[in-house]
Amino acid sequence: MRRPVPPVRRVQASGESMGAGGRARGGAVAVLAGRVFAHARPSDASDLAALVGTGGGLVLTGANPVRAARRCREEQAFGGPILFDLAAAEAKVATRDRPFDDGGDGLMEITLEERVQGQIDAGADAALTPTGYLRAADFGAVEAAIEGAVGLGRDDVILSLPLDAGWLAPGLIDKAIGVLAQAPIAKAVMLGGRPDPPRRMMNGLLGLRRLVTEVPDVALFRTDLAGLDAVAQGCLAASIGTSGALRRIVPPDEAAVYGPANGDDRSPGVLVPDLLAYVRGSVLAERFGDRPAPPCRCARCGGRSIVSFLRQEDWKDARLHGVAVWTEWARNLVHPDSPDGRRRYWRRLCRDAIAAHARYNTSVRAREPVFVPPESLWLWAGEDTASATAGWVTPARP
Repeated sequence: MRRPVPPVRRVQASGESMGAGGRARGGAVAVLAGRVFAHARPSDASDLAALVGTGGGLVLTGANPVRAARRCREEQAFGGPILFDLAAAEAKVATRDRPFDDGGDGLMEITLEERVQGQIDAGADAALTPTGYLRAADFGAVEAAIEGAVGLGRDDVILSLPLDAGWLAPGLIDKAIGVLAQAPIAKAVMLGGRPDPPRRMMNGLLGLRRLVTEVPDVALFRTDLAGLDAVAQGCLAASIGTSGALRRIVPPDEAAVYGPANGDDRSPGVLVPDLLAYVRGSVLAERFGDRPAPPCRCARCGGRSIVSFLRQEDWKDARLHGVAVWTEWARNLVHPDSPDGRRRYWRRLCRDAIAAHARYNTSVRAREPVFVPPESLWLWAGEDTASATAGWVTPARP
């Protein structure tokens, strides 16, 4: 039998105290609502603050996030919200008895209340719980995490939910939605685990669509462009990782692997604006060869060729380029007042990207398509969640 979840008690009214940026601090839902955050390492924070603007936000994870946040506030006059991701799920698996990382040294445990308050004292606009990795079907751990976060009785807490991708499978997604929908607190879902084969990948995409639309007050964090799709479908908020390492959770028992298997390719992943997709710099250069490649007109690149991100030294430029590109999409996405307007904008953007794949194949004179739209793009370009779930509705493929 599942234990009842206690209601949330507001510990302070909106406007009672001031956040680190001088804004009145409200609840976590208000901090998140309608924003797309850059999920980043602290070393990029100052550069990102100028790109995301006050309409976005920063989620910092890694060494010295507090110092980086302070620089953004004091030197960049950044007025958007800042959150700290403690990344507990990469070191600990959640259990019913211990759903959170206590952050102690083995001699003394730090309570969940202390870990939450520590983030607020350090300047965070809301606190993310240090939840461990949630194995698929471990409802006991999920319920314990909900009870622990809600039991704090605070409205400035976001329940981190580092879910294994197995939760999105048809046999589990209904039950997962049922449990999470009852949690009266802001929630940040972060997905982990290895990529699935094509059929399971589509199941995962559809399950994720359902999760972010059927669970109230849920955000999708530490993701890729799926975060924009989630916001278009009515999700509370999203955070997009600035690199592949920050676009999914690596489970504690899994070795992190990014880039080509041979390890010789040092080029970064590059967000190609026309294609609405990340492509490794070396792959772009190989496919275009000596043919002219499109320039990037984003706020960071200023006309730089899209095939010029080839060296390890280009990684930071590629990260900032990516944020500059999707930030513009995010601003346009949240601008329409109606949910229908947001979905129309996003579908149009995705359909244009599918057409751009065909144009790119023509421009490089490929005998067979070398630029192929991913399955996710076909789904995003289709109809709304209900239609897609009923029949996998997607535009007619060329």
